[in-house]
Amino acid sequence: MIENLKGLLSFRGRNNFTNMSRYLRYNEATIRSWYEKYFNYLFFNIELIKTLKDELRIIAFDPSYVSKSGQLTPGLGYFWSGCDNSTKRGLEITGIASVGLESKTAMHLEAHQTFKSEDESFNLLTFYANLILSNVELYKQVSDSVVVDAYFSRFTFVDPIVEKGFIVISKLAKNAFLRYRNTEPPTGKRGRPKVYGEKVKFNNLDQRHFTLCFKNENSEAFEAEVHSKSLKRWIKCVVVVTELDNGKTRREILFSTDINQSGSAIIERYRLRFQIEFLFRDAKQFTGLTHCQARSKNKIHNHINMSLTAVSVAKALHYFDNKTEEKEPFSLSSIKMLYFNRNYIQRIFKGFGIAPEPYDNSEQMLQIERFGCIAA
Repeated sequence: MIENLKGLLSFRGRNNFTNMSRYLRYNEATIRSWYEKYFNYLFFNIELIKTLKDELRIIAFDPSYVSKSGQLTPGLGYFWSGCDNSTKRGLEITGIASVGLESKTAMHLEAHQTFKSEDESFNLLTFYANLILSNVELYKQVSDSVVVDAYFSRFTFVDPIVEKGFIVISKLAKNAFLRYRNTEPPTGKRGRPKVYGEKVKFNNLDQRHFTLCFKNENSEAFEAEVHSKSLKRWIKCVVVVTELDNGKTRREILFSTDINQSGSAIIERYRLRFQIEFLFRDAKQFTGLTHCQARSKNKIHNHINMSLTAVSVAKALHYFDNKTEEKEPFSLSSIKMLYFNRNYIQRIFKGFGIAPEPYDNSEQMLQIERFGCIAA
């Protein structure tokens, strides 16, 4: 693991077994053999997070398209690509990350490849939910709040997650069927009293139920406890109304399954969900997430999680370890350049038989290590 992480943060070119053997102490056959073995990335990354500053966290959950070819690749199919806004042939991975409310950055927990089944009873949302339900106790060590995008705001995903003690925060469609709580006095007639009131009209919120919870220069948010017909439960709903530059109005409907959660907390947590996208971006651009050439399920799983874990390790060493009040912008490009230069210098010392100790921490050594890095 140590050698792999060092290699992923210093290699040049593509992240495949042949190229990685040029940067590691092991040959290609050894690396291929290791990638076939099991490793508990979830436990490893949770322990890594525990070494960082203690802060409130959320669990961000989001699938991501990964380009891949080859007829013998397991799980190959057609999946939605958000970048291209279309369905493309390749692989899909479901990333699960932890995002700190104070640090506002995502740390990888675990990723799984999506495998669709032709069985008529197969439900993709149930498959996604089981990824969290399979390790409930470990995920609860990180947070009890699962934040997902609007696609997951459905009963088949939300209900089993909530049953295990998690809070789900997500976004609803603009045509969501929500109802107020009935406030009319009992009529005295036979039968069960009326539970639900009128349907929520998002362009004309009932101020008897919705209260202002957030406001800035161009947007304001209103919160209320309402009933969702599709989710079959009472939820805390937050309607965010934003005035756009073109004079139009945009409405976003957020919700939390915790009816006692404040509207401002729901907005903050939902917006932090997007940090997982930066985790995917860095892994694709710098640690070779899309470079896997293996045709084994275990090797693909290890490749995906190693790439994402390397990004988290880099953040732990170079972002969270920064003790200054104003942290420098996190640049994985500069970090890779730094480790590449260090590795290259060590190779030169070793090749010429020079002891590197007298030059450690010298001004000249630091300048060479920082050569090519982006200036902060």
